Amino acid sequence: MDELDFDGIPLEPLHRPRPDHDPAAPVPDGTATPTGIARMLAREAQRAHAAALDAHRALSAWQAGLVAAGTLLAPAPRPGGVPDVWERWGGPASALRAAARALAEAMAPRPCPGVFTATWHDPVPYAPAPLRAHSAPDGACEVLDGERAILTLRATDDATDEGPPRRQVPRFPEEFHPHAVTDIHRLTRAELDALAAGDVAGVFGPAHDQRGLEPDELPAPWPARLLEEITVGPRAGRYGQGLLTATARPADDGNVGPRWPYPVAAALEALRVYAFHQGLHLCLPGARVLPLPGRPVRVEWRGGPAGPETPGEPWRLTVEVVELGLLPRPYAVADCEITSGGRVVARLHDLGATVRERPGAGLAPHPERGCCRKTSSGARARYHELHIAHTAEGDPAELGTLGAAVTAPVRPRLPRAGLRMVDRVVDLHRSDGPERAGARLVTEHDVPADPWYAREHGSGLPVFALMEMALQPLGLLGGLSGAAHAHPDRPLVCRNLEGRARLTRACDPRSSTVVQESVLLSATVLPGAVVDRYAFSLSTGGEVFCTGEAAHGYLTPEVLALRQGLDGGTETLPWLERRPVAPAGARRPDVRHDGRLGRGRLALLEDVVLVPGGGEHGAGYVLCAKAVDPGDWFFGRHFPHDPVLPGSVGVQMLFQAVRAFALYTGLTDGPPGPGPDAVPGEELRWTYRGQILRGHRRVRGEVHIREVRAAGGTVLVRADGSVWRDGLRIHRADNIAVALPDARRGAP
Repeated sequence: MDELDFDGIPLEPLHRPRPDHDPAAPVPDGTATPTGIARMLAREAQRAHAAALDAHRALSAWQAGLVAAGTLLAPAPRPGGVPDVWERWGGPASALRAAARALAEAMAPRPCPGVFTATWHDPVPYAPAPLRAHSAPDGACEVLDGERAILTLRATDDATDEGPPRRQVPRFPEEFHPHAVTDIHRLTRAELDALAAGDVAGVFGPAHDQRGLEPDELPAPWPARLLEEITVGPRAGRYGQGLLTATARPADDGNVGPRWPYPVAAALEALRVYAFHQGLHLCLPGARVLPLPGRPVRVEWRGGPAGPETPGEPWRLTVEVVELGLLPRPYAVADCEITSGGRVVARLHDLGATVRERPGAGLAPHPERGCCRKTSSGARARYHELHIAHTAEGDPAELGTLGAAVTAPVRPRLPRAGLRMVDRVVDLHRSDGPERAGARLVTEHDVPADPWYAREHGSGLPVFALMEMALQPLGLLGGLSGAAHAHPDRPLVCRNLEGRARLTRACDPRSSTVVQESVLLSATVLPGAVVDRYAFSLSTGGEVFCTGEAAHGYLTPEVLALRQGLDGGTETLPWLERRPVAPAGARRPDVRHDGRLGRGRLALLEDVVLVPGGGEHGAGYVLCAKAVDPGDWFFGRHFPHDPVLPGSVGVQMLFQAVRAFALYTGLTDGPPGPGPDAVPGEELRWTYRGQILRGHRRVRGEVHIREVRAAGGTVLVRADGSVWRDGLRIHRADNIAVALPDARRGAP
């Protein structure tokens, strides 16, 4: 039989011959004869021939309809072995190139201006697909995939020699928390080819390992490589979000038409490399990087159709990342400048790329199998970073992370990125009992090598970070075990009420994964509130370094308003202000710029009064104060829809007051070592009976020194303290223990 062939775009089979009998019916008994076999083969050949002809007719009619409706953009196979545009450049560049050609034709004979705005809509098909464009003489073109609009391209004429507009750099730039850490920051052609082939762990290291996953959970293949090499600076650049430098050599692919889509495709590839470098693909089955929808991209092309690049010179790309985020899917946005031979070829502003899952892949947590993200032990996580981000600041119902949907506008949430210290759920056991007691949660947090809170603390891990690592998983356990379901349609907030914690060994968790284990000891449902009591432990490398217990309240606004401080709603004065006469020896050092106590977000002391020999125990006293700034960084992070200053920050203020006493009375001459503020073996206890909101005026703290003891070159200072909000005492901390280098060490 002659081989059937036709011109056109390959399609899936459009017609399948019907079987002679029901496939579910028994196969008739009988013995096959040569004549019967020949007749059967003839029938099958006729059916195949008819099916091919039907497909050919359907394809021809379909293509004719597309041509009548617009411009058919998917090219036929090219002669001479030249790669198809889609194969060579990928879907985004193919769509841009086709839109640019259609726009140029629509504007002819006028020249097409060199500035464009490209806005992506629905995801670009990852595999070759027929596209069509509708263009208008007003400088706009829409690219469609079937009935889906995937791209709008508009020509403008407002070129500038000054490059993209400068964005305001925030006082505290976001420090994106990568999903995997690597020390590989420069990739050659060989490494880029390996990435495109799927060997991500072979390029970036074991933190990116996805061995053991199903094939459809692994990243989708990349288009052909455009870049020659790339260097990644993860926290470099003006905005601290990353700086990428790369080279790409323009290739003659045999196509004519506008060339500006190609450097755009090269810049998108650079962002794809950066997304994988940061591990953003690890949470998404069948991960693929696509243009970010809904965000207009400004493309400024510095030449005519042939392009301004110098022949033989590569393109040099400088891609400055301006924004990184996770919601609704991981994404990166950048500004880019592309040069050739020292001349600017193109400038791109707000170029965005997003990491998406395979079409049809579900992201809701699987009750048995887990998700495609691995834990530090290599097992499948129950919930991954994207689930946690939606639980904290997105829509928990979208990914099913908190069970039954609720209608109240405010529900208990984890803090936003930057303050959030929960990354993955390793295991979750919900109690079968009606009161939820016995529920257990195991989570992980990857502590960066150089977290902002350690830098701004001056040395080691501040106690507030240790407390947040312990307390945040408790709120997550409350949500996952159904604490809020007792009042499903009421706005609830989560507040820590009290707790205690003990450091069991010296530990510096930086560059480590902290495993957080939480157990619900009891749950009490009250009118307008639920009170949960938990036990917790923190460990690294299989060894526990912190244990404790805490109570969380899930409160309606009416119950929250009943919290009237530690003294029954009565305003009280600190010890120093109750003295009829100022104590002898009181002094007021200027600590505002003392980096040994804290700086940046952790500069918590503005006004300090020291009284050596003062206080309730006669061993020393400190009164400190700080104005409440409505724009304080913590209010924007803690919590979404419920801004409140973390109680742990108040405790941190008291620890700083003790350190100030030791520094300014000569007990010590330097900061502590690299470990946490807390001292191994000492139990810190705290009680919260109020909150600090943006509308309050002042926070004050006092500490009463109980004991000063020197041994082995270290001075140990123990104290108790309280925190005031305006005139109301709301927090108390007992057994604040700080170990510092003894200023007298080495003395005879």
